[in-house]
Amino acid sequence: MDLVTTLIPQHFDATPEDIQVLCPARRHATGTLALNARLQERLNPPEPGKPQYHHDGHILRLGDRVLQIRNQPRRGRTGVFNGSTGTVTGIDTETRQLIVTLNDGESVPYPFTDLDELLHAYALTVHRSQGSEYPYVVIPMTASAGPLLQRNLLYTAVTRARRGVMLIGQPTAVYRALTNTHTRRRFTALEHRIVRQAAVTPRPRALTPAGQLAWD
Repeated sequence: MDLVTTLIPQHFDATPEDIQVLCPARRHATGTLALNARLQERLNPPEPGKPQYHHDGHILRLGDRVLQIRNQPRRGRTGVFNGSTGTVTGIDTETRQLIVTLNDGESVPYPFTDLDELLHAYALTVHRSQGSEYPYVVIPMTASAGPLLQRNLLYTAVTRARRGVMLIGQPTAVYRALTNTHTRRRFTALEHRIVRQAAVTPRPRALTPAGQLAWD
């Protein structure tokens, strides 16, 4: 909490909005669920007159950082897609909708019935951060992440930072991640598809030494 709210901003002339917490896991004390609740309390606490809405055990509050987790090509002008981030800039209990201003500047309405598409984005899993960059990244590393502590996951987390990255937690968790090179095998059936496509695709013909066309 102190790194994000005080220490990094003071020492690096940054704001909390420049800092992204990336967690190996969702659960436990250093997962995204717990840290989002604690960071929201520090960075965007409740205030008299500040609108908020309770949804599925969470509080979405004016000023919250949020993340879209589903592709919705018909939402907004050009669609809102998995991984899009923004800020809650309006909550209207009469029309029962919430307004999110995305990082590209577009303001998009969300009916209260569609709020399952949004997560708090003060802390994200490393998986959800892929393809994004942030000025500063803070990575909690504890043994509670268990088998998720892998070298490729740590590499992804570290390389999300443009200016600085800080690992905080247990050295044994960092060591476990660095030495764990076993990743879950992905079953894409790519080899099968290539072989099947090659079997039905006519092979290109080439010229024989005599100048006649022949199968290569």
